[in-house]
Amino acid sequence: MQCLGAIGFILGVLLVAGALLWGAVALMRRDRRHGGSGQLGAAMQNLEGLFVESKKHVIEAEQRDEAAEDESGDPPEK
Repeated sequence: MQCLGAIGFILGVLLVAGALLWGAVALMRRDRRHGGSGQLGAAMQNLEGLFVESKKHVIEAEQRDEAAEDESGDPPEK
């Protein structure tokens, strides 16, 4: 009976991860006119940071670096 509980738990985790992924993709498609595939990659990195604690710090550092580059004072390209 413990085996069934473990299988149920694993299926539940996979279901939640799939729902989060589906939601991220849906949000990216809705905002497609504002960005490109880079946003999807960023969303996937953020999701990975939720599940893999060791990568969370690396992702946050990359985002800080990108934010610092964006604040360089140059006008945005259109």
